[in-house]
Amino acid sequence: MSGGILAIVSHPDDETFGCGGTLAVHVEKGYEVNVLCLTCNPAERRAEIIDACMVLGVNEPIVFNDLHVTVDPGLIRRVSDIIVEKNPRVVITHLPFDYHREHKLVYQVVKDAVEWAAHTTTYESPCQVERLLLMEVNTLIPSPHVQVDISGVIEKKKEATDRYTTQLAKFQWGYYQRFNIKKAELRGVQADCLYAEAFLEEPLTSNSPFYTRKATKSLL
Repeated sequence: MSGGILAIVSHPDDETFGCGGTLAVHVEKGYEVNVLCLTCNPAERRAEIIDACMVLGVNEPIVFNDLHVTVDPGLIRRVSDIIVEKNPRVVITHLPFDYHREHKLVYQVVKDAVEWAAHTTTYESPCQVERLLLMEVNTLIPSPHVQVDISGVIEKKKEATDRYTTQLAKFQWGYYQRFNIKKAELRGVQADCLYAEAFLEEPLTSNSPFYTRKATKSLL
């Protein structure tokens, strides 16, 4: 089904650690699921994100060659171009209060890119994203708005995590593997299931004169 999910992340592994289960769930439901990664440093991480996305069933990821994230109009336009191309109903990205500096920068880029992607003066066929969800990678959300049951795909998330050998090697006590499972267990307890992933939902405005859709006909 079209109009699916686009995860926009800072580094290879963020998509798996933050929302890999959610992506896999929606692939199984038949939705189009894509990943855009804004950096690839070092270059060998490209192979890891391709392998991880294959495990999750996600389309081959789009990976920029940038070494670092810099908030500038050029990057915002490149990201909005991908949003328009993929036309997602839901975009997932990082938290604005994440501990990682580049995660916070990606949040800023995505917020602006989602806005510009909807402008009729910028695009012939603009994309007005319906929902913007913010995921937890290593920084936890105090009170999640949305929790997605990933119990049926937890083995895929584990396997995708294992594809990131360059990152797992940093912590010999299995930090990423253990943290991701414990995080999913915690959210599962809160959501009354075995495993879950948690998100904040960022309100999106719809009052711009450049949007093709400005009002809803019903709240139900």
